[in-house]
Amino acid sequence: MYEDFADSASFSGNFPVQYNNLSKPDIVPSLEGGTLWPDSVNKVFYLYGGRYPENERPYPFNLWKYDTVTDVWSSVEGTPSDINGAYYGAGVTVQDRGWSYYLGGWLSNASVQGWTGPPVGLDRMLKYDMLQNSWTNNSIDGWPAKAEGVLLYIPASDQGMLVYFGGLEQSPNGTFTMAPMDQIHLFDIGAELWYTQSSTGDIPQPRRRFCAGVAWSEDQSSYNMYVYSPT
Repeated sequence: MYEDFADSASFSGNFPVQYNNLSKPDIVPSLEGGTLWPDSVNKVFYLYGGRYPENERPYPFNLWKYDTVTDVWSSVEGTPSDINGAYYGAGVTVQDRGWSYYLGGWLSNASVQGWTGPPVGLDRMLKYDMLQNSWTNNSIDGWPAKAEGVLLYIPASDQGMLVYFGGLEQSPNGTFTMAPMDQIHLFDIGAELWYTQSSTGDIPQPRRRFCAGVAWSEDQSSYNMYVYSPT
């Protein structure tokens, strides 16, 4: 399915018309909780991660890409053997550099072929370089495993900043609890350093699997982050 936001003449009321005429071959899995990394230059989406339906066994991990111009799916070769498909992590793309990130999430028998045991939360952040077709898999020192939060990009600092908040995090006894929404984690991409700062004001209630986005403030002096989730 797709919508054309640029063609306002095709809107139905206040919303763009939805087109449901795109193809997907059966070999491309239908997954839940993954992410689409957009490559706006080449008009391609990369499909990373996600969990399989309960009645299906996972295939070996494969990165897929969808060419929006030709309406063609294809697999991306060259993924290292230590890269698995996580689900319900947080993904974002830095468009002007062709870098995509996925932080935290879960691994289980719903996403990894041959997995045994309970689901495991991740304390890592993956980076995929679209231009080089290369992966970086970095654990985050001192962090508990995290899942089901959001990751946003803002063009601040030298090469930009990633902002993470919300979701679940692992407690010292191994269980997962809701992460407080007043803890904001910032990653300086150029320096490759994480910082944590506390937010103030009307702090939202903890939440998981929610939507968030970022935009300029009206006077363009700062960035506003908008959070949405059902109450």
